[in-house]
Amino acid sequence: MIRKLIWNDIRQNKLLSVVTVVFMAISAMLLALTVVLFTNLLGAIDNLMEQAQTPDFLQMHTGEIDEEKVLQFAEQHTEIEEWQISRFLNLENGTLSLGGRSLADSTQDNGLCVQGEKFDFLLDMENEMPYVSQGKVYVPACYRALYDLSVGDIMQIGSCKLNIAGFVRDSQMNSMMSSSKRFLVSKEDYEKIREQGEEEYLIEFLLDEGADAGVLGTAYATEGLPANGPTITGPLIRMMNALSDGMMILVIFLVSIVVLLISMLCIRFILALEMERDKREVGMLKALGIGKKDIRRLYFSKYILLSVCGALTGLVAAYLLKGPLVKQMQELYGRSQGGWQTESISVMAVVLVEGIILLSIRNILKKAEKLSALEALFPMEKEEKRKGWGQYLFIAFVVAACVFLMLVPQNLYSTLSSPEFVTYMGIGDGEIRIDVRQMQDVNQTTEQITAKLENDGRIEKYTVLQTKTYLAFLKDGTKYNLTVETGNHTIFPVSYVAGKAPEQETELALSTLNAEELGLQVGDGLQLLIDNKKINYTVCGIYSDITNGGKTAKAGLPADTGDSKIVRDDTPVMWSILYVSLKPSVSREQWMEEYNSTGVKVVDIADYVAETYGQTLQEIKLASGVATGTAVVIIFVVVTLFMRLIVERNRYSVSLQKALGFTNESIKRAYMVKGLLSAGAGGFVGLLLGGILGEELCGIILHSLGAEGFQFVVAWEKVLLLIPAISLLTAAAAIWIGILEIKKVKAFECCMRKE
Repeated sequence: MIRKLIWNDIRQNKLLSVVTVVFMAISAMLLALTVVLFTNLLGAIDNLMEQAQTPDFLQMHTGEIDEEKVLQFAEQHTEIEEWQISRFLNLENGTLSLGGRSLADSTQDNGLCVQGEKFDFLLDMENEMPYVSQGKVYVPACYRALYDLSVGDIMQIGSCKLNIAGFVRDSQMNSMMSSSKRFLVSKEDYEKIREQGEEEYLIEFLLDEGADAGVLGTAYATEGLPANGPTITGPLIRMMNALSDGMMILVIFLVSIVVLLISMLCIRFILALEMERDKREVGMLKALGIGKKDIRRLYFSKYILLSVCGALTGLVAAYLLKGPLVKQMQELYGRSQGGWQTESISVMAVVLVEGIILLSIRNILKKAEKLSALEALFPMEKEEKRKGWGQYLFIAFVVAACVFLMLVPQNLYSTLSSPEFVTYMGIGDGEIRIDVRQMQDVNQTTEQITAKLENDGRIEKYTVLQTKTYLAFLKDGTKYNLTVETGNHTIFPVSYVAGKAPEQETELALSTLNAEELGLQVGDGLQLLIDNKKINYTVCGIYSDITNGGKTAKAGLPADTGDSKIVRDDTPVMWSILYVSLKPSVSREQWMEEYNSTGVKVVDIADYVAETYGQTLQEIKLASGVATGTAVVIIFVVVTLFMRLIVERNRYSVSLQKALGFTNESIKRAYMVKGLLSAGAGGFVGLLLGGILGEELCGIILHSLGAEGFQFVVAWEKVLLLIPAISLLTAAAAIWIGILEIKKVKAFECCMRKE
């Protein structure tokens, strides 16, 4: 009997039933998709790192190296399972080409390596260790799509040509957010090309399970071992791998939460619409002695059936969408080994979503039980005139939520793609960046470039910054290897969360992650070991930085070591970076081409950001498109349904107006104005929430990477024109369709109602 009643109700309310299933399915699909993508990403990364045997602690070093000291250190620390020193041959990008395309404009540091002897293996597309024969090269997997490469294409290094034999996944440097890329060659070819580049050492340690890489890093610094370069740990490598795809998953998760909230409210009002229509029938059932629980069970059983349909539809849709979205992940990291665990978690996510929705429905039905049979059969006057403008609040809420849904991914995309975002990357806001690396004498080349810039009348301003590694001492005696960028940091400042840029020789600014790890704030002191002397420094500022793992520092030491008034600094320079801004009338392309011919890497900072975050930006743009499409559908469907509900609730007053001589058009116009005003108010609130709350949400994520004090860089033409226009036009169309029900209301209906 109950089954027949449920089926008859679904057939009589096909539209409402389909819409309910759609909302349940969308909510289930988005959360299931988030879970599937997240577990696939982490599973694939963990699987790659396990098979590649990624080092737990890695110290990069440029210059001479004493392998005997490293051996003694490894023997003294029992937590070290294996260790090795790998070599990375840095090459000048201008000498490289892939498939006939020059890498001169590449912002990456490209170089050669041979396969790791004990661990840190580069794996092919089947996650197996490839054998590299002489004359062959394996190219980073991320370059396959970027340069449209195929097996058999030619890689040229100066006058040397190598055939591309395949593509490799590098568990350390897979992501474009990693600044270096390794090409795998044979030992014979490495030795043959060795003279064309500058060799860098990767001192790598594989630790016992449970060993703390941070503790080992402190011990390494204390021993004064080779450390002329960044320090990297396993967790940092995992984070850098997960970041680009993780940002897209974050956007989808945000969309899923907002859609779930909207779906709950929409289903609530769909149920309210049904109960509005069925009010007299429910009253008759109560008058006949049918119990409240039986009536509630009848409604609830129907929604359980719809929930099952929605859950299955959402689960299938999630797995259909998963394919194209995980394609990039599988290219870089391979397939996840999650298996049935991933499937189970996604099913649990769907069950959770449907459970939350059903719990909401149950609470609504329990409230409806308070309605007596008399009130159901003969509604009071106050019920007929209830709420007024208040009944339009839901339209405002839905539009606000959907504008928020469209705005946050769009603002995140415009921020990451903006040249201004470099100030959160620890990079000054100049136009052009010149890198002096992988050279026999970085100082000499830097001096030559500086002299040329000084006499170049086309330049508006420039600065020279040199990066060195110092041994730092905290007040408690803790030692720490600190990567410090020296020079004038006031010309092209970064974003400072607290304090200011270093101006004096004894002032030092720390990145947010370094400040947190060292427990230092503005005004605190520490010491740097320079020329075997401990020099006192004061922390003058804390700034955002997501380069070099987010752990850097900036000092007021002069870039020219001979100018120091407190001590002579002969610490080896790892690399130099020069930032330049040109005068408005100067052609940037011609200027860059001229300086590129000097043998250094010259890049447009906007291009640097685009290449570094290109993969991330593409995926955020895709997620933004999905969010916008979802928001448009939700606004249209929900506002249409709710306007029909308002007309149904106000059926008596509409009929009375018609009886008094008001035309359909005049009545529609009144409802249209109220609906549009509500939608406009909701859009305004959505813009505010998206700008304030959305910025806070994105800031929390970027803070974990070292970007503090995050602020949206807003594309105002989209925020103030495009998004409001899409929202209001969709809402207007939905309101118009919803109020078409008014013409079905007859003037005589008001005379048939009893008070």
